[in-house]
Amino acid sequence: MKTSLASLELHYLVKEFQFLIGGRIDNIYNPKKEEFILQFFVSGKGKHIVRMISGKLIYLASAKSPAEAPSGFCMFLRKHLGNSRLRSVKQLESERIVEFVFEKEGRKKLIVELFGKGNVLLCDENDVILSALVYHKWKDREIRAKGKYFYPKRKYNIFELELSELKKLFQESDKELVKCLASELGLGGPYSEEACLLSDVDKGISPSSLDDKEINKLFKSIKKLVDNKIKPLTVYLKEEVKDIVPFELKVYGDLEKKSFKAYNEAFDNYFLEDVKEEKPKTKQEKEIDKLNRRMEQQKQTIKELGDKEIKERGKADLVYKNYELVNEIIAELRKATKKYDWKEIKKKLEGHKVVKSVNSKDKTVEIEI
Repeated sequence: MKTSLASLELHYLVKEFQFLIGGRIDNIYNPKKEEFILQFFVSGKGKHIVRMISGKLIYLASAKSPAEAPSGFCMFLRKHLGNSRLRSVKQLESERIVEFVFEKEGRKKLIVELFGKGNVLLCDENDVILSALVYHKWKDREIRAKGKYFYPKRKYNIFELELSELKKLFQESDKELVKCLASELGLGGPYSEEACLLSDVDKGISPSSLDDKEINKLFKSIKKLVDNKIKPLTVYLKEEVKDIVPFELKVYGDLEKKSFKAYNEAFDNYFLEDVKEEKPKTKQEKEIDKLNRRMEQQKQTIKELGDKEIKERGKADLVYKNYELVNEIIAELRKATKKYDWKEIKKKLEGHKVVKSVNSKDKTVEIEI
């Protein structure tokens, strides 16, 4: 299941968000704690839904999930963003962060972080945090109310990359080439392998050993990936979705593929057709589940009580059938307690045919009938 986006993939998804600019926020939902739905009305284009899952995904969806009662944070977003107009939407540099700028009696920024555990934040036009889904403090930054919002920045921005910067990165890196491109440059796994294939450069080579010709080829390949024409595909391996890519990749060779008109459409189809997400249960369904569990517990209790009753009846029947014998043993024990203590009684009854054990501490006997 695809549960995260590469920076390059987010770049192409956000390109397709641009028609939403000028649209009005109709409503905001959060079907799950970390999932939010922005419902837009765009003049001449009707309603459109942006689905975002903090730390994982953001895309244009054709339908929204059933929503429960909104959380406090969701209500805060409704209060501040309801009926506001979208003025811009962009990816922040080459980070996995999307910034929506809304206007209604001033401007506010909705920030969606799609890295790590993720976050959703509402800031004012000066980047002061008004509220956030998660508050947290790290060594180099902090998310707190009324604090300034800063995001962690990579040293290199793949969308504005200069040849000199790529050379510097390769000189300083101690990783193999493909890992250097994936993590240090932030290109992502498949796209790093693709850049190596397009450049005909060994992906396992040390970046510091590359000559100028190879670096130039890699630079051109990266630029091609960044500025490519969108031709979205879902890639399948043994009938399972392997990836959702914005254009054909050599790295996926002859694997089965399905094409789409828009990159967002490929993601929407993935969640509608290729994977069946567990939908949140309604209040009624939860109440029914609760009653069913209670019924099962009651059934189990009734069964246990029934079994206990049968067992106790069996004991009572045995006592009744052997009443005279039991009564005689009790009478003899009463007489014995007048002459002996229980330790002596225990000793005298060792090897008795009916009395199997004596507990001198509790002053009880166990008989077999």
